[in-house]
Amino acid sequence: MEFWNDYLRWIVGTVLVFTAVPYFTALIASWLGHVSKGMLVNNLGPNSQLVVGGLGVAIHESGHALFAIIFGHKVTKIQLLNFHYAQNGTLGSVEHSWRENNIYQRLGNFFIGLAPYYMCSIALYLLQKFLLGTTFDFSGVLQSTDIAQFTSLSKLATSVFDNFMTIFANASWGMIIFYLVLLIMISSTGYDLSDEDFNTVKKGLLPWGTVLLLLSTLAVMFGWQIQLLNWMSVMIVFSVLFLVQALIYILVSLVVIRILSLVIHV
Repeated sequence: MEFWNDYLRWIVGTVLVFTAVPYFTALIASWLGHVSKGMLVNNLGPNSQLVVGGLGVAIHESGHALFAIIFGHKVTKIQLLNFHYAQNGTLGSVEHSWRENNIYQRLGNFFIGLAPYYMCSIALYLLQKFLLGTTFDFSGVLQSTDIAQFTSLSKLATSVFDNFMTIFANASWGMIIFYLVLLIMISSTGYDLSDEDFNTVKKGLLPWGTVLLLLSTLAVMFGWQIQLLNWMSVMIVFSVLFLVQALIYILVSLVVIRILSLVIHV
C-alpha cells in the first residue's frame, strides 16, 4: 500500500509541475499582457498595436512557428505582421498541421501554444545581455532555492526584481533608452496569448500528460526519483523566474504607454 501511495504522489506531482505550473504562469502573464494591449489601443489607437507593438507580435508568432517546426508540424503559413488586421482581427498568424497518430506532434501543441510567453522573455533577456552587458545568475538561483519553502520562492521573485533594478547600472544612457524602447515594443503585445493559443495548448495536454505518466512510472520503478525531483525543481524555479520577469516587463510597458498617452493628449 505504501508503494502505491508513493507512486500516486509522484505521478500527481510530476503531472502538476510540468502541466499546471507552466499553464497557469503563462495564463497570469497573458492576462496582464491582454490588459497592456487593451491600454495600448485605448490610449494610442488601434494602429499602435503594429507601430508600437509590432515587434512583440512578430516575436509572438515566431515562437509559435519555431516550436511548430521543432515538434515536426507542417507549417503552411507564417504571417508575422498583418497590416490588414482590421479585416479579420488577427495581428499575425501561424498555420500548421500535424498527424493525429503521432504522439510527439500531438503533445507539441502544448508547447506551441505557450511558446510566445517564453520567447518574449528570452528575447528581452538576450537584449539585456547584449545591450546592457548584464546577466542573471540562473545557476546560483537554482542552487539556493528550495521549492518546498514558500519563503525561498518569494526570495527568488525578489531576486528577479532586484536584477531588473540594477541592470542599468553600467550601461550608457543611449543603450538604456534603446533597451527600454525595445522592451515596450515587445512586452506591450507579445505576452498576450489568445483563446486560440490556449485551445492549442489543450490539444496537447492529454498526450503530454500521458508521456509524463510514463516517465514518472519509470522514475519510480528504476529509483530515479532524485533526478525527477531535480527536474521538477528546475521547472518551478524557471516558471517563477519567467512569470516575475514577464510581469515586471508588462507593468513597465503599462506605465510608459500611459505616460505617452498623457503627453500626446496634452
